[in-house]
Amino acid sequence: MTLFDSQPWLITAAPVPAVDQQWRTTLPFEPVFLEPPPSWPTVSPLAAVEAATSALSPFSQLTGGTPPRLAASIYDPPEGLADSPAAPNWDLVLVIDTSPSMTAWYPVANAIVAYTRDLPLFHSVQVVKMNNRRPAGPSDLFNQTDLPILNATSFAADRSKITLLLTDGVGASWHRRLLWGDLHRWATSHAVAILHVLPHHHWSLSGISTRPIQLSAPRQCCPNKDLETTPADDRSATAERCDTAVSADVLIPVLEIRKRWLDQWTQLLLTNRLVHQQVLQVSPAASPLPVVPSPAAAGDDAPGPDRLIADFHSAASEHAFALAVLLATAPLNQFVMQLIAAELVPAATTRDLSAILTSGLLISLDTPVGVAAPYGRIDFDFLPGVRQSLLALGESSQTHRATDLLDARLSPFAPALQGLASRTRTPSIDQLPSHTTQSAPYLEIEHCLLTALSGESAAHRVVAKTLRERLDAATAPGSPITVHAAG
Repeated sequence: MTLFDSQPWLITAAPVPAVDQQWRTTLPFEPVFLEPPPSWPTVSPLAAVEAATSALSPFSQLTGGTPPRLAASIYDPPEGLADSPAAPNWDLVLVIDTSPSMTAWYPVANAIVAYTRDLPLFHSVQVVKMNNRRPAGPSDLFNQTDLPILNATSFAADRSKITLLLTDGVGASWHRRLLWGDLHRWATSHAVAILHVLPHHHWSLSGISTRPIQLSAPRQCCPNKDLETTPADDRSATAERCDTAVSADVLIPVLEIRKRWLDQWTQLLLTNRLVHQQVLQVSPAASPLPVVPSPAAAGDDAPGPDRLIADFHSAASEHAFALAVLLATAPLNQFVMQLIAAELVPAATTRDLSAILTSGLLISLDTPVGVAAPYGRIDFDFLPGVRQSLLALGESSQTHRATDLLDARLSPFAPALQGLASRTRTPSIDQLPSHTTQSAPYLEIEHCLLTALSGESAAHRVVAKTLRERLDAATAPGSPITVHAAG
């Protein structure tokens, strides 16, 4: 599985390197987010992220104080520094959104953190996770222990601070504008930018609404509040300082994770040029009229599984829809979704997986079910009826390929899946795993698989019926076995 549009990220015409199964051993930093087991295929966005983060290299020109002149180009060292070794004069804070939809982008986050730490540009690189699952208010977004890092103007008098926020803009805090107060406070004291994992033409679907503008900095790495602006549609106009007496809003540059976009932002911070930027305008406090999604239809008006799938099929790419059908065969978590994508839909991209996570077909479980091991537990589930409808759209040969993969790779972490490939090909009541609280969620999926394959033999139908009866009996009042609800 590859990162979306990885080819255009590179600055040469060289082919994108093949996925390196050992890429983790080349970087001496512990990953921020857990990575797949060593034997599983790895999402490798390193070529793309390395090219993008290389745009930050001009920061190494500044060793402290203000250079005698602004460089004519960010790639020309200021006078007097050409022969002197660079010393890190910057502190970087990376804030990473952890909303459910961002799980597809955790390999990208790991790579960004690793490469920024590996570059000799920053005195320190500190990582803060933003709690963006179901925040009740702004105070729920960050742990109390992280607030000193986030709210510090700088960590030393002789260094400048930069905050970069990695997000897809989909989580609840963006639509409810819970982060506006924090963003405004940070941008008032130091340089802040948002790294959007999606391409610009998809930003309108998120809670981050931007507009184009021309910006320039009166001094290097100044806070966002000091940036001078010229509307993008009036490029001949002289840049004028935003009148804070009229508006206390600040502008936050929003960037795709591409070298060209980061190059422009680096020019903004290090030169006095007017630079074209997409910006998010934020107020000191959350808007009294936050942007929220339209309320879902209630009761009988709610769309059924077939309608949800049809809507997704019409909007999604071919690879995203094929991946969604195959994901219906499996207990879902970040690692299983990436495993199926890499092995069975290799043309699928991270953006395709992200599209599924934001499609409305899935729900994120507040409390994972199944086994405790992260690789085998169930973090996501389909809405009622969606899994069965997706399986009905798939080919039986593809379903068997998926069960072979799950049996071989996932059963060591989820024992209820051991022998799944054999049971879905030649089902037998005697082969069914014992029914326990831990195995029940996996047996629900196995029942869906047997039902979808019921056209292959009478045995599939008999075993599917028997398994359904056992699952229903286990959840009946007075049953000694308590099964966790998937939703």
